[in-house]
Amino acid sequence: MLSGDVIKRFHVKGPLARGGMGELWLADDDRHHDVVLKTVRDDLVDDVEVCRCFRREIAVTARLTHSHIVRHIAHGRNAGVDVLALEHIDGASLADLLDRSPLPLGPALCVAEDIGRALTYMHSLTDQNGESLEIVHGDISPQNILIDRAGQARLIDFGGVTFRGAHAPPETLVCKPGYVSPEQARGDDVDGRSDQYALGIVLWEMVAGRGLFEGNSMRRDRPVTPLSQFASVPFVVDATVIRMLAFDREARFQSADEAVDAFAGAAWAYGVDDNRRWLAEHAWRPPEGTSEHRRPTAITENQARTLR
Repeated sequence: MLSGDVIKRFHVKGPLARGGMGELWLADDDRHHDVVLKTVRDDLVDDVEVCRCFRREIAVTARLTHSHIVRHIAHGRNAGVDVLALEHIDGASLADLLDRSPLPLGPALCVAEDIGRALTYMHSLTDQNGESLEIVHGDISPQNILIDRAGQARLIDFGGVTFRGAHAPPETLVCKPGYVSPEQARGDDVDGRSDQYALGIVLWEMVAGRGLFEGNSMRRDRPVTPLSQFASVPFVVDATVIRMLAFDREARFQSADEAVDAFAGAAWAYGVDDNRRWLAEHAWRPPEGTSEHRRPTAITENQARTLR
């Protein structure tokens, strides 16, 4: 429950979503700009590992500044509970788009390029001594990719993030079973190539229009069916995805930017402007039977809580 005296500039308008560990609230600031407030769920505020996980998320998002990553606005404590304020992005999740149909190859490549660039930036961050921070998102999936009104893909939800020196027991990782890398499934230490593997799954599913791994199975030692069996794709795209999905991470690209170069070149062949326009239009397409895009239901003025 959001109330108290910490982040005075935000006014809570209503709930947005409730997940496995956190809650999202729609709010606005003193300039009436919408923001998203994220907190640990009420029933988990006494869980030490969950709270530690959330503090990792706050520490990392406060450090990230990239056009394809949701922007950190502020953080603080509210009635003894950590609160993270994030940019509110109008649009739809990639999962919403995939619920309707597979993506054409051009738009799918643009999404993969955007998220690949975000990962390249994140994986390359260093500390003041020039040593890698070893940041790993850990939960790349269609649910954690938003398409904004300009047709740009944005990476969200760093609840599964890890970095050098962070204490993150395997049992606390929040990655979705369908997007787990082989090393995550084994409980091994992970690096940026684990995110690369998950992005390869996402691109495969965008084009194929089906899940790559069925149910909650985390078996990864079977050959991956080439995308060319589901759609007409250039050889370079097919080969890039297969390499990203190599069981042995040493066989994958050593950094995500190598895959990004392949996606960017192929996307141009399909007309980048047309691809972005397609993504923007479909992110804003009203659900069937409605006249406008879904919006969060605001609570009444009497129920509204102001952080002040």
